Amino acid sequence: MNYPINPQIYAPVFTSLKERDWKALIELFDREDFDEIEVDIDSNLLLMIPEPCWEDDPFDFLREYL
Repeated sequence: MNYPINPQIYAPVFTSLKERDWKALIELFDREDFDEIEVDIDSNLLLMIPEPCWEDDPFDFLREYL
């Protein structure tokens, strides 16, 4: 298979969303307290350990031994 390169998509979509899935998504995002949920998510994400920099070589400290 030859998929187009798109950094936003990591896997091909095999099935479309079912009607119940659309309903659940609409209910999730159509809440009056959505702003509070967004603030809660943002604050919790800030508490997490940052993602490692993929450009850094994690075995660089071993270079002198190799």
